[in-house]
Amino acid sequence: MRHGLRPPGGVTALLVLVAVVGSGAGATARAHPAGAAAQSPLVGTWQRTTTCTELATALTKAGLKKFVLESVAGNRFIPGVSRPEQIADPANPCKGAVPRKHSHFFTKNREFGSLDWRGQPVDDGTYRIVDARTVVIFKEFPKVTFHYRITGRSVTFSPVIAKGCSAFRCAWAVSMAYPGKAWRRVR
Repeated sequence: MRHGLRPPGGVTALLVLVAVVGSGAGATARAHPAGAAAQSPLVGTWQRTTTCTELATALTKAGLKKFVLESVAGNRFIPGVSRPEQIADPANPCKGAVPRKHSHFFTKNREFGSLDWRGQPVDDGTYRIVDARTVVIFKEFPKVTFHYRITGRSVTFSPVIAKGCSAFRCAWAVSMAYPGKAWRRVR
């Protein structure tokens, strides 16, 4: 769940419950004023094909190499592998990996979510537009800020890695953004 990162302790079960209850087609929209989000060009669904090597490289560059195995397994880049200990060659964690489509969506009601390659929800939260280049996403941990740039039908995200950012939150931010990689609008 959540780009392959598992929260500490027993939070996983709660997150799964929140994702299942809050992200289905019949889910009721959360009561948030639309505000700037209703007018934001960020509203919509953005998709790209992600790769294991891209994610491993991005996490390593961000100083978060310790999350690579967990992220590879959690994103199911290697068919049949869902836990870090199942990776046959931890020194080469992307061996046997396949690309995966992944999507993020931002609604007019300020809901944020992600969908895996099967179209299943793997993230949910809310967001707030700060300005024409900055969005803040709220999830089970405190907020995460991203700078974004929309060019035509593509968007790029760059996480703001603040001093004191918990390693888990920072790793999620990197795995959400794939910094520097373009996401294509599909809706």
